[in-house]
Amino acid sequence: MREQDFENHLRRSLHQCPVGAEGEHYEKTLLLARGEAHKRQRRARISFAGFLGAQIRFIGFRIWGAQGIFLLAASLILSGMYGGVINPYYLTKLLFCLSVLVFMTALPFLYRSVRWQMQEVEAASRFSAVRLLTARLIVIAVGDICMLGCIFAATILKTSLRADSAVLYLCVPFLLVCGGCLFMLGHFTPKVFLGGSVGLCSFLLLLFAAMPGHWEVLFGQSLTVGWGAVCALLLGFCAEQFRYIVRDSLYTERQVA
Repeated sequence: MREQDFENHLRRSLHQCPVGAEGEHYEKTLLLARGEAHKRQRRARISFAGFLGAQIRFIGFRIWGAQGIFLLAASLILSGMYGGVINPYYLTKLLFCLSVLVFMTALPFLYRSVRWQMQEVEAASRFSAVRLLTARLIVIAVGDICMLGCIFAATILKTSLRADSAVLYLCVPFLLVCGGCLFMLGHFTPKVFLGGSVGLCSFLLLLFAAMPGHWEVLFGQSLTVGWGAVCALLLGFCAEQFRYIVRDSLYTERQVA
């Protein structure tokens, strides 16, 4: 149908509407609108737990799959090194570096929205960009804890390193990079966050790899009260940065800036 024919047909149809029916149609439309509004009010809102479950199905298994691949590669490296007698000095360096690499597996997923240019969509979604980030951080944290636990178990079972020393060598570097990256995530734009996080992790990896063996302050340590206080302070700093992102940060605005 041509545009002119359609316009003429529409005019005839409108002129043929029965006179006086406007009030009846208005009442019907009003009743339908009220019914839809009532249904909308009665519809149960999805809880954050339900939303987290949906995120696990959507992206959680991808994150855990990538973390599992890293854990498999780390296991092969550890198995090869544990085959002989490994120097505690090199074992400490290895645990330092692995704990940093565990966190680095999360960076591509935290930058994923910017990479695929989905910031505006997420900002306008039913669940805010902050809640999407919170769900991702929870999923990533579960995978990181599992990886650190597996590395810790392999170290205890296959080396003579004490359990408290293994906990110290895994927790301090991990909490250090975690706190620094969460700070940048809450205070800077996504590109600055990615560059800064990669720079921080790379700097610590090079520092740990080139660290002299006579630094007794780091090598041959155990989980004393002092080191426990350091871990508690780093954990508190990470928790504060997470709280800032969820409650006070301009995270959404920085995502679309």
